[in-house]
Amino acid sequence: MRIFAMLCCCCLLFGKVYGQSGKKLPDSIFLSSIQLSQSIDSKVGIFIDSSGSFADKPFGQVPAASMIPEALHRKLPPQLVGKYIFMPFTVCNDLHSPQRLFILPGFYVSKSKLYKRNAATGQYEEAPVLAINSRYDAQMGKGFELAAGETGDYLLYVDFIKTTVNTLKPIICFDYYIPQLLSELQHDRRLNIIITYIICGIMLMMIFYSLANYYTNRSTAFLYYAAYSLLLGTMFFFKAWFYRTPLPANYLFESYFDFLMQGIGTFFYFLFLQNFLQSKKDFPLLHAILHSQMVITACGLLLFSLLHFFSNHFVRENLTENLVKYAWSFSTVFLIGYAFFFRSAILRYVAIGHCFLFVGGLLSLFLINSTYRFSGAIATLMNDSLFWYEVGVLFELVFFLVALSYKTKQDISARAREKERLLLAVEKDSIERKMVILAAQQEERNRISADMHDELGSGVTAIRLLSELVKAKMKDNTAPEIEKISQSANELIGKMNTIIWTMKSANDSIDNLIAYVRNHAAKFFDNTDIVCQVIPPDTIPPVEISGEKRRNIFLCIKESLNNIVKHANASRVEIFFSVDQHLQITIKDNGRGLNTAEIRLFSNGISNMRKRMENIGGSFSIDNHNGTIIVLRIPLQE
Repeated sequence: MRIFAMLCCCCLLFGKVYGQSGKKLPDSIFLSSIQLSQSIDSKVGIFIDSSGSFADKPFGQVPAASMIPEALHRKLPPQLVGKYIFMPFTVCNDLHSPQRLFILPGFYVSKSKLYKRNAATGQYEEAPVLAINSRYDAQMGKGFELAAGETGDYLLYVDFIKTTVNTLKPIICFDYYIPQLLSELQHDRRLNIIITYIICGIMLMMIFYSLANYYTNRSTAFLYYAAYSLLLGTMFFFKAWFYRTPLPANYLFESYFDFLMQGIGTFFYFLFLQNFLQSKKDFPLLHAILHSQMVITACGLLLFSLLHFFSNHFVRENLTENLVKYAWSFSTVFLIGYAFFFRSAILRYVAIGHCFLFVGGLLSLFLINSTYRFSGAIATLMNDSLFWYEVGVLFELVFFLVALSYKTKQDISARAREKERLLLAVEKDSIERKMVILAAQQEERNRISADMHDELGSGVTAIRLLSELVKAKMKDNTAPEIEKISQSANELIGKMNTIIWTMKSANDSIDNLIAYVRNHAAKFFDNTDIVCQVIPPDTIPPVEISGEKRRNIFLCIKESLNNIVKHANASRVEIFFSVDQHLQITIKDNGRGLNTAEIRLFSNGISNMRKRMENIGGSFSIDNHNGTIIVLRIPLQE
């Protein structure tokens, strides 16, 4: 029976070597030679109807058509998109039972119709289409049925979507094998899809990273990069997802939204570059080029949209898309050259990333617009135009992170320098104000000391001289009041001299303090049997010490010397000066020291000295060790 069916098929084919159009029809497809599915490239004719005479009514021959060259069988060139494409084929069911079949013409089919030649009339009539699987046969292909021993002449009309990634790869399979067939087709691109999903994950991380940087730095550059990452990542995701799930939305995406999302994403990328590189200030020519690219991109997307929805000239639509992409390539080349002449580290890192993006983009365009294909173990991956673009984007992203790291370091250093500059400016301003105030205070102190010396000093001195003259005239009959006047005048002169010494700004130094103490001690012990030695430090630093401090220090030393003369019964006094971060004055005598009762007796004087030291931020201590030791300690740093 099987042999008989084959003989019948051969007899039917013998008289039908040429169609009515005069073109040689392909060989028959015998179902017995098909295991589950089979590529039928060599057994399917592919014709283009240039006249557009195809109609839905029955017709007797293949419309006037030209055959697509063999080299173009795998890929539909842009100039043929939108043309009527016919695929005549003959199927012979040499099996013992009716068979349900499915023919898949390729990707991406917008619509299709299946016609079968009526053996009685010789006309092609629209064949009853079997709803084998509505998920697949709505737009991807057609299902049909052949009886046992039947031979059918079919004509498949196909209309592809407006894209350059259409493929002509006719496959016939048994109806039950359709899901597995599509799974196998997807399996071939499994590595491509995995890589795409990885890239999508990286782009998602970059979105969060950019938003975090915007939240931290409030730089709009990171918002632009987040938008760029979102659009490109979404485009990559949908390309992978729609390939796994053949839905009608895929066709609109492949034909329109694919380039739209890429274009808008690139527009935001140009905005990012302008902001990130501060091109308007630092690289004006580059800024102008980037601005022109944004204008070209916006105009190109508008023209592309108009041509897509309101025109059937796909060649013009495709030309618009390619021109925009070539303009992007030009800006990339310009950026690389610009970075070569301008030795900016951040611009150099961005340019290196663009080198990879440029190479990846060129390879992607090459695979889209040519019939050349790589061969080898990973040919499916290598022949995927999206893969090369993804590689370029990935390396661009890596070097963007390097550039961002470098720019962050620069910004941190710049902020640190600016902070330091502001601090120095504030400190300088504060010092200048203090110096002005100090100069005014010193001038006022000098004026007051001069007035006291000239006005009060001369008056008190006159009182002392007059009291001495009265004492000389009265001799032994001098009144006690006159003696008190003379004594009070002498004490007042001494206090005034101390105040005048304190107020003169020229005396605000440690060496002047030491000299003043030495002079006072020499005069104080002049009429006593006590030997006093003032011992200065080996080196006296040029440290300023205010009049208030000098006055309190001197009064404490004066009080200590008075107590030694009155109570210590000493023969030797030593006054040591030492200077480090503090000024320390040690007053030591070889007297009998102070017992507890005497300390209570002199508690008022000791309390006054301690209080004076506390008022100037110093300290006071007294101790017995082979005499009395008094230590005054005053900090020199304010």
